[in-house]
Amino acid sequence: MSEDELEEKSKKPLIEAISIVLPPNVSVDKQVKGQIIQGVKAAIALLQESDLLNRDWSFDDILNEPQNLKHLFQVYRDNMDLFSETVVDKAGDPIVDEVTETACGVTLQQVQKLLVSTAARRFFIRNDGEIVTKKQKKKVKSMIFFTKEVTVTKKVRLKEGAKKFDAMRRVIGFDWQLDLLEFYRDHLPYAHLLVLNDDVLVIQDEAAGHAVVEVHHEDFKKVKEAVGVYFRNVVAHGADAIPGILYWRKDLVMSFIKAMGEKAWDFFKRDKAFFDHCTELDNARIGIYGDTLTYIAQENLTEMNRLNLDRLDGTLIAFRETFGDKVSEVLGEPMLSVDILRPTVDSFIHLEAKDNEQFNMGCRAAVHSLKDEILTFVAEAGKKRANAPSEGEDEDDA
Repeated sequence: MSEDELEEKSKKPLIEAISIVLPPNVSVDKQVKGQIIQGVKAAIALLQESDLLNRDWSFDDILNEPQNLKHLFQVYRDNMDLFSETVVDKAGDPIVDEVTETACGVTLQQVQKLLVSTAARRFFIRNDGEIVTKKQKKKVKSMIFFTKEVTVTKKVRLKEGAKKFDAMRRVIGFDWQLDLLEFYRDHLPYAHLLVLNDDVLVIQDEAAGHAVVEVHHEDFKKVKEAVGVYFRNVVAHGADAIPGILYWRKDLVMSFIKAMGEKAWDFFKRDKAFFDHCTELDNARIGIYGDTLTYIAQENLTEMNRLNLDRLDGTLIAFRETFGDKVSEVLGEPMLSVDILRPTVDSFIHLEAKDNEQFNMGCRAAVHSLKDEILTFVAEAGKKRANAPSEGEDEDDA
């Protein structure tokens, strides 16, 4: 690799903001819409004749059940060769992708959007019109000049499905969203939807969605202010990192993200006790530690922090080079701090070296000479912890 390539690689950010691609717009007249519907019905009939799709399903049966529509999409993709004469572009050639315009002027991606959106609307409004009993807060007169708030029960006619669909119409149109329609309709609050907006598209499974709605929407606003363009990355990686993000000032949040890239979310998921040990870190130390902060034990962090910046950098490099994939296990072992790391750091503090290069050479040699001892120590420490009685067992013994 040339010097220019190395320099270019070093400039590349450790993290890139997730881009959002909205479902394609579908704006067609009644005639084209009719052609699309007839084309879909013909495709269903062909797949049924070929025993590739349930023969009992009608067009409405498929649109009324999201999983039926999802199955149709998959069967179609697996058997596109059957449609080489019917699904063609304007030149009459078979279409093998989702972005080429068909003879009627729409892409398969747009057809998918139309079908998913139709199925979603039907699913959303399925319960609309039902009369349910709800509890509502209401202000009533109390004495002459005062009012008080009371909770009353009231029968109301549901129309919330149509309202929710209208709010989400713009972002619905991908086949994977068919698995999330129940979550969207029944569990995604309007307050969260307003904060997330297009970012809702990075939630691509129900478990992640439920984790997101457990976070108060006001906290999402604060996180959005703190991480800026990386908000989508936070939502995509789950909500567990949000309390950690809210712990830090905005400028430090960005320092951690720049130093760790995507691994910053693992750092923000750590507990408050560890964060309390990180409060004295400045930008320079954060940059040197990098993703080491996602796994280092707080006891080991305390020992490492006794080194000046240059020697801290050399020591961390030596540990990474010596232990490779095991470095997280090594520096994540809290028992290492007193018996091994403390005397090692002491020796590095007092190690005489005419420059950083000489220190780094001595540091590497020292850490490498301790490799077997450290690995043995970490393994034994793990066994001791595994065999240690739990607090409940101690109480039983007592």
